[in-house]
Amino acid sequence: MTIPPLSSLLEKFGSGHSIPPVVLSDEDTTIVINTLKKTHFIDLYEMRKQYVDGVFFFENETGTIKIERTREIIEQSSKRSSSGYDIFIIERIDTLTLAAANSLLKLFEEVPSNILILLTSDSGRDAMIETLASRVIFISSNIRHAVLDASIREKMDLYFNAGDTAPFLQFLAKEKLEKQEYLGILVALKERILSGDIKKPDTIRKIESGIITLSSTNANPRWVVDEVILNL
Repeated sequence: MTIPPLSSLLEKFGSGHSIPPVVLSDEDTTIVINTLKKTHFIDLYEMRKQYVDGVFFFENETGTIKIERTREIIEQSSKRSSSGYDIFIIERIDTLTLAAANSLLKLFEEVPSNILILLTSDSGRDAMIETLASRVIFISSNIRHAVLDASIREKMDLYFNAGDTAPFLQFLAKEKLEKQEYLGILVALKERILSGDIKKPDTIRKIESGIITLSSTNANPRWVVDEVILNL
């Protein structure tokens, strides 16, 4: 199941409309491919090992995506699709060199209606070269797998497992955390959704929205987390 903003984009693409490149986490990219291609891959690693008609991987194998690699992307985009439409997966878009990014500007501005460009990133939107960032839709990234400090997780465990809300709420009220720590709290709350501890639909939506917001904007992370906590 794809998340709501992504579902709307896929419906538009399925109707024959062009959509801008979309930044997704590896997990969400896998879901999109499985949905569109009727496949059942566990993750992108498994997918890379098998041929899927109309799916092209442009991997980052050297730590930086250079212009030679982006020229391959542009060349492939000019070819006729054998499957009705093609899906380009460009991994770790945040590692593009400036020259490589500039070479993709025209393609990103005018994506053909028969090509879906999915980008993965290990960072937030602010790590992307701005000229590209302004031309993509940022939905999720691998930054969502943030690691939460053990002391914060302990307070969250008391909140959920022992019903002792005071330590966690007092901690959030007093401490000024780094953005990654606030993001880690939201990721940990998402884990609670999967375990069944959080069942309220409005709260679930706010957690997912908060993760996307912190990954892709410069919003005040404390305010984002506070708004989610107030709905628990």
